[in-house]
Order: sequence, then structure tokens, then C-alpha cells
Amino acid sequence: MDAFESDRSRYPTHSAYVKAARDHVRRVATSWGLVDSVVSDLALLASELATNVVLHVGQSNGQEFGVMLHLSPDNVRLEVRDTGPGMVSVQDPSADETTGRGLLMVDALADRWGIVTQVLGKIVFAEICLVKPSPPNRKGVSRV
Repeated sequence: MDAFESDRSRYPTHSAYVKAARDHVRRVATSWGLVDSVVSDLALLASELATNVVLHVGQSNGQEFGVMLHLSPDNVRLEVRDTGPGMVSVQDPSADETTGRGLLMVDALADRWGIVTQVLGKIVFAEICLVKPSPPNRKGVSRV
């Protein structure tokens, strides 16, 4: 893959639009020819990050969240931007808590993820590498 692609979409900050964002990410990633496992991971990442926005920014307040996908030859990057206050952090929920696992899932699925603060709000991004490094040979030297 040697092309650079990008896609942007916006949604009202409401739980009804989490599915729309997830489905859009799935359609775009599929149209870019990404393998099914990457498409599924991107869809799940989009769902988790959009749900965080809805839960922590709030619903029906007239705000929107943005979903951006960026494809390069080496990776695909998903960004979810909101204009709400506060930061996100990985939680350590107890077994009986029903929330708090979203960023744990993001951490497990993404090769790299993070938060970029903005003047108003933040961007939470997750990247999936499309070119995995070769495992080292028995002498510890990378194969070329």
C-alpha cells in the first residue's frame, strides 16, 4: 500500500450516533482495502472512543464529536475529537463495575494510542501498524 488517504465525519454527541460512527469507520476502512481484522479493530476502537465522548462530555447539549481516519503505507490512525472539558485516563474497575474498561480495550487493540490536548477539548487517537516488524532470527538479528 503506497497511498495516503484521509476521511473526516462529525456526529452529535448522543448515544444514538455511536453506531453511526462505528459503521462509517467500518465502511471507510473496508473501502481502503484493509484486512478484516484491522477493520474490526478500528470499528471497535471507534465505538469505544465515541462512547467515552458521549459518557463524559454529555448528550443533547448541542455539541458534536469528530471522527478522523488517516491511512499511510505503515499505519492507520483513528482520531476522535471532542470539545468537552476534562481528560481521559485508564481506569482500574472492580469486577462488579459496569464501566471503566474502554481505554483498557483501546490499549489492548492499538499499537499506539494517546491524547492530544486542544485549546477546546481533546483528540484521543489510536494507531494500528500495517507493517509489522519481522521477528528476530535465533541470533537476535532482525531479518531483512
